[in-house]
Amino acid sequence: MKLTKIVLKDYNQFKDVEIDLTYPKGHRKEGQPLDKVCIIGQSGSGKTSLLRLIKWFISLQREIGKNTELPLPENSNSVQIDFRFFDLNYRVSNVDQEPFLDHKWFSGENREAFFQKLKDYYQEIKPLLYNFPTEILIKDTPPVIGERSTLDELERIKEKKAYLDKLELGHTIDFSADDEWQLQTWDYVLRNIFEHRAEELYKKKEIADIELQNIKKEEKSKLKKEKTEEYKRWAKQNPDPLKKLADECLDPLLLSLGLRTKIEIDLNTILNLRFIQLQTAAGRDVPREFWSTGTRQLVKTVIPLYMLNPKNAVVLVDEPELSLYPDMQKSIIDMYVKLAPESQFFFATHSPIIASSFEPWEIVELKFDEEQAYVSRDLHYEGENHVDNYKYFPEYLRWDSILERIFELEEEGGKKRQQALEKLAEVEIRLRKLKKEKKLDSPEGKKLVEEFKNLGQKVDWDFE
Repeated sequence: MKLTKIVLKDYNQFKDVEIDLTYPKGHRKEGQPLDKVCIIGQSGSGKTSLLRLIKWFISLQREIGKNTELPLPENSNSVQIDFRFFDLNYRVSNVDQEPFLDHKWFSGENREAFFQKLKDYYQEIKPLLYNFPTEILIKDTPPVIGERSTLDELERIKEKKAYLDKLELGHTIDFSADDEWQLQTWDYVLRNIFEHRAEELYKKKEIADIELQNIKKEEKSKLKKEKTEEYKRWAKQNPDPLKKLADECLDPLLLSLGLRTKIEIDLNTILNLRFIQLQTAAGRDVPREFWSTGTRQLVKTVIPLYMLNPKNAVVLVDEPELSLYPDMQKSIIDMYVKLAPESQFFFATHSPIIASSFEPWEIVELKFDEEQAYVSRDLHYEGENHVDNYKYFPEYLRWDSILERIFELEEEGGKKRQQALEKLAEVEIRLRKLKKEKKLDSPEGKKLVEEFKNLGQKVDWDFE
């Protein structure tokens, strides 16, 4: 499932906005849904609102207005979103004064055939949507507290495994949900790790318990050898998912942060596993409360994508640059897309570095009108939507050029830089006059040359 168009008519600050989400003419994927979208715009222009609208229109709950984040549209069809999956194209819109959504399809099916296809698709593809809001840094995943001491370790593991076996994957992975739902989500995401470690513990305990059996030494030795060989075969056939997660996903990212995934987890960790643990490169444990916000952002967004391997899902990420150093921002978008190459990504950002990872037709810029009353989409092309008609290509621009061209930041620096540039212009005029009068070697000339050099160094000018 991928979005192909969003139409907003008199909804919140959107007066009459149409957002085409397909590749332009002249592109090798012409007419197909965009694989990734970058939403930029001033604060309050509706970037997060767009992500929330997408979330609730995809949700199988099929209701809007019930959550406090999203006002109910006052007029019928004020919000329309077009979808495509396989050969099926359809539009979802709100119904006047009702918290439910209406469907319109364009592929020739009758009503029953359309909804049967839709139902089959929803059963096949789970989850349909991954939502990573900015709250993912605030809502943490606490460990289990107060384990029942009346059960021995293996019974407690059996109890938790029985709980995990009952968990079902919902239609959305939403990290803006309440705490209990988040806990269940993480339990599901990490269930393979728990189950592997639990099975490993069972097998190791079987080997250890042989020593306690009242049998002959030769029989013990033989039985222990058999169980050990059985364990080795199992370990070879069932690679550790935590080590796989660390080697293929987390550790290459954590390396630049001086961290790595903790592979060796003890019994207590198995029983209380709600999340993975980290260590420094030197092997010291790093408690969760000491993780940086950048580490939290990175780890908590990549793990669900890696572990669940989304197929044809929609992935929403609000402010992917949060607390990440620029060097990490340069590569994070490509990293997300590689984790779910068949999905469609929507990123809302303020970062020019993040924007540099997108083609011009993947940029959706929201802009207020002169009265700051309504928001429209600022198009970056003239004439028809063709690859040759775009003005700027973020992937080829310098960071300062992206700020100027894409984010429309007209000044080239802060207040002090502007003052320094004005002073430099004034000094340059005076120097030209002295040069014309052949007085550059005068005390006044030397003083002005020195002032010009000092100011030029401060504003990072290269000059002779």
